[in-house]
Amino acid sequence: MADLAVSANQEILKTSGVGSCLVVTLYDPVNKIGGMAHAMLPKDTTNEQGTPESFRFVDDAINEMISRITEKGGKIDNLRAKLVGGAKMFSLLADDEEGIGEQNISSAKETLNEKGISIESEDIGGTIGRRVEFNVGTGLVSVSTKM
Repeated sequence: MADLAVSANQEILKTSGVGSCLVVTLYDPVNKIGGMAHAMLPKDTTNEQGTPESFRFVDDAINEMISRITEKGGKIDNLRAKLVGGAKMFSLLADDEEGIGEQNISSAKETLNEKGISIESEDIGGTIGRRVEFNVGTGLVSVSTKM
């Protein structure tokens, strides 16, 4: 949580405890380079960009992943995104359209749109937690839910 990883190998990146947090994967299928971030909050207002503390923010985590992927030889024009999470974890807040999960989703979509990165698939919203595995060698993202 509040972290990211980028790989150019056949690694499998994993995270769990994805509730209102948002997992964003970025993948360059041509160069087989990808990254995964598990962010907790929508936007960084602290100006700590590029620091480990800033990875808790969706916008900073996406920007840092792009930077690290391109440093490894990936191309921004090849990147495709997948989104997982953004749930409403408390039934009392189930009708809250502007909850933190929804804000995280909106922040990701806005940031990706600004960068010209399309969203290939998503498993977002709902009221249950998730566990995510991202196979960097194939680009496959596996999601399991917890009820």
